[in-house]
Amino acid sequence: MIKFFFREKYTILLAALLVHVIVSPFMAETVSLGLFLDLTFSLVMLSAVFSVSRGSRVPLVASVLLMLPCLFLVWWIYIAGPLEEIRLVSFILQALFVLYITILMGIYILKAPEITRDVISAAIVVYLFVSLFFANLYLILEFTYPGSFTLAHDAILKHPEVMRYFSMVTLSTLGYGDISPVSPQAQTMASVEAIFGQFYLAVLIARLVSMHGMRPSDDTE
Repeated sequence: MIKFFFREKYTILLAALLVHVIVSPFMAETVSLGLFLDLTFSLVMLSAVFSVSRGSRVPLVASVLLMLPCLFLVWWIYIAGPLEEIRLVSFILQALFVLYITILMGIYILKAPEITRDVISAAIVVYLFVSLFFANLYLILEFTYPGSFTLAHDAILKHPEVMRYFSMVTLSTLGYGDISPVSPQAQTMASVEAIFGQFYLAVLIARLVSMHGMRPSDDTE
């Protein structure tokens, strides 16, 4: 069982992330959406730390040190109240944690000798984590420069998860237009995310194709 969890660590992380991203909105009518998002994001962070727990101890220690203050602030808000200063620090720490795990998974994908289910899961997780990273950057930007988006500042403070939606449609270059960046900083950040989204898919496909081409042939002479 333990070997299975280590072998499928990124698949487990992907499952936790999909629950956080996809299932959460459908729970809004049964439980507090914010509470469910915090619960599932805590699960994602724990799964992410587990995913880098093998190999060198440095990534594990670094990820734990980044995760602990994130978890603390996520749940401290329920005690101290939704103070803007605490929420801003929380978004900064979450962005750093997600960025660090994303880099580790990117290295794992590049070094993988063959295509496995876990490699594909890691590739999908990286894409979703990039979306979460930019979502936190947008929240940091809105806290620093209120009015950076067409959506009202108070609405973003009340429902910060809306920036995850904006980040996803920007990363995929879908862009419905219901939320738009209006400040130069937000427009630049959205442009960078959109370019990265297309660049990542192109590089990922090229990498997976090259890995497939390097597989030894099963044919015998």
